[in-house]
Amino acid sequence: QPSHTLHDPVRNLFFQIDWPSFEVLSRWHLGEPAAIAAAIGRETPLAMTADDIEAIARFLLENQLLRPPPGSAAEHADRLRKRRGGLGQRLLHNYLFFRVPLVKPDRWLEQWSPRLDFLFSHQFRLLTLGALALGLIEIYRQWDAFAATLVDTLSWSGMASYGLTLVAVKTLHEIGHGLAAKRHGCRVPTMGIAFLVLWPVAYTDTNDVWRLTQRRQRLQVAAAGILTELAIAAWATLAWALLPEGMPKTIAFLLAT
Repeated sequence: QPSHTLHDPVRNLFFQIDWPSFEVLSRWHLGEPAAIAAAIGRETPLAMTADDIEAIARFLLENQLLRPPPGSAAEHADRLRKRRGGLGQRLLHNYLFFRVPLVKPDRWLEQWSPRLDFLFSHQFRLLTLGALALGLIEIYRQWDAFAATLVDTLSWSGMASYGLTLVAVKTLHEIGHGLAAKRHGCRVPTMGIAFLVLWPVAYTDTNDVWRLTQRRQRLQVAAAGILTELAIAAWATLAWALLPEGMPKTIAFLLAT
């Protein structure tokens, strides 16, 4: 059956509804559950009752998708308290997962997305695969030097360098998600750090991709981060093979590995 997506732009949340719910909302102006059920029975192959209409209305009300009736502030406040739970529940939830937004990148991504569109082209993909192939060939030819550099990085200073490189690569990883989302016309309101059981990970708010109707487009946004890292590794591998000894070659090695 067909499905539809409701977007709440205030909270940037998306709700997927089924066909009957869509037909109910299409006749919401009729006002009465019995009238809506009768109209759906006449105009579609669906058979719904007034109770079905009221169940959908409760779902919409509980998820704050309806205009609240006058004088319902106390009821909404009580529902919010129940949703939040007690102090123990809030502490447990925040311990398991919470986010710290750091930047609002949407305007910057809007400005740079057209200029970086070539990164998503078929030609760039072929060039990246070619760079990877050449880089691997050169690593095979210079394996002793490559292995020696790897051993040299197994130190405290080497681990610190890897840590800084990881931060840089993960930042580019998230920018990759943002550029892919912006390329499909989606909004990217925030980027920052999320804590999963107090373990920090970078995140990009790409909830807006749920407005995209093609799964392939949503998959492109989801895969953009890891594809960005793979592209960096491919070009860094080639750079390590071609650069003379020095800091640039060391940085290329860290990015490649």
